[in-house]
Amino acid sequence: MASDSAHAQSHASPLRPRQYVLITLGLAVVTAIELGISYSDIPNSVMIPALIILSALKFATVVALFMHLRFEARLFTQMFVFGFVLASAILIALISLFWNDPSDALGGGELPELEHADEAARFLIDRVRSL
Repeated sequence: MASDSAHAQSHASPLRPRQYVLITLGLAVVTAIELGISYSDIPNSVMIPALIILSALKFATVVALFMHLRFEARLFTQMFVFGFVLASAILIALISLFWNDPSDALGGGELPELEHADEAARFLIDRVRSL
């Protein structure tokens, strides 16, 4: 019985409710900054990296503090960080690969203006049949 309570206490978060509220407010501020950046006239070459960095910061904060990874064994943290770095590298590689790609799924060029969904469906069907 005593070991059960010791086991439960060992997995309890050392954070108190006030700290959770402060972390949540910090995440809300970062989200507001992200919204401000996304609605501003900043060039895409600055906006997208800034949004990726802010999103990664929020992600790391949530995982470390709300999901208690910071308080777990070091091996779990290393495994998670490895997966995060790998996924981030793949994301950045794909963004870099397609950043200035002039082609699109329909073979390049501008799409005609379509007023109705039926016209859009017919246009796509005709386009696929012509391939």
